[in-house]
Amino acid sequence: MKIPLTILALVAIILLGFVVFGPAPGPDALQRRTDLPWQITVSSDGGSQVFGLALGSATLADAMAKFGGLEGLAVFEPTTGPMSLEAYFGNVQHGPLKAKVIVALEAGNEELAAIRERSRRREGSPSGDWKYRLSDAPRDHARRRIRVLTYLPGTRGLDRGFFRSRFGEPAATLQETEQAVSWFYPSLGLSVLIDDNAGEVLDYQAPRDFVMPAGATPHSAAQ
Repeated sequence: MKIPLTILALVAIILLGFVVFGPAPGPDALQRRTDLPWQITVSSDGGSQVFGLALGSATLADAMAKFGGLEGLAVFEPTTGPMSLEAYFGNVQHGPLKAKVIVALEAGNEELAAIRERSRRREGSPSGDWKYRLSDAPRDHARRRIRVLTYLPGTRGLDRGFFRSRFGEPAATLQETEQAVSWFYPSLGLSVLIDDNAGEVLDYQAPRDFVMPAGATPHSAAQ
């Protein structure tokens, strides 16, 4: 069936009207993104910025402005290593990327112990770590500075090639388990856990605060 020329002309005029009189794209649509997981800016004083947050100086309030409301707060007590005060964000969206975000906040050891005592809910894990859930309001900790930011991609199974193409070769690696290996980028303050059986984990901190874990192998020797 042939379409009358008058109908085609009318459709063309309508489409032209959308182009000419439609709203112009906003500046956010035209501006290049600078808050993706592989966009890390390192400063001359050993600091770094990721997701638009300057690690070590940005606060929980800044993170909430960036990621939205909190899922919760908790004191995390690992089997090895110090306790930490953590804030949890869920379903954070950056362009096409979805992830969960955890920020570790600055707090002294005595203060952490006191905060832990306020918890009324303790959760264990097979590894022996403990998480003490808090009922504190976010505003109670809004001015605390971010020490470490952890990014857990919603996309599973990101392979080594994905991270190599975005961060380059790691300075060192550490075989955590038979299925999991950590890559370390001290100049970026970045650790990447690549797990064949679980989700990947990216930990960001200021490069000046980065400490290479014991047992890590220089990448050149690991090949």
